[in-house]
Amino acid sequence: MAGPRISERYKYMTLPQAAERLGIHPAKLRRRLRDGIFPNPTFVNEYGLRFFDEDWLNQARAILLNSFEGQGQQQKAKQDQIKSPKLQRR
Repeated sequence: MAGPRISERYKYMTLPQAAERLGIHPAKLRRRLRDGIFPNPTFVNEYGLRFFDEDWLNQARAILLNSFEGQGQQQKAKQDQIKSPKLQRR
């Protein structure tokens, strides 16, 4: 299987890179793309490799944060802040 070209590598993220930036597993990203939950990739090359840019990532983050899963992550972050107050040094 052919890999991304140099020009594609620096302008776009690959699917595994986009999944990592979103904090989800690549298989979950593939499923959400297939089911139409996330927008289509920014670019698909002649070999079928999908590429994503920062605008796409921002749209996907907004969708993820408004989902049931994203709301759970927001609530967990708030609980972590409450449980671990900043310690002051003397």
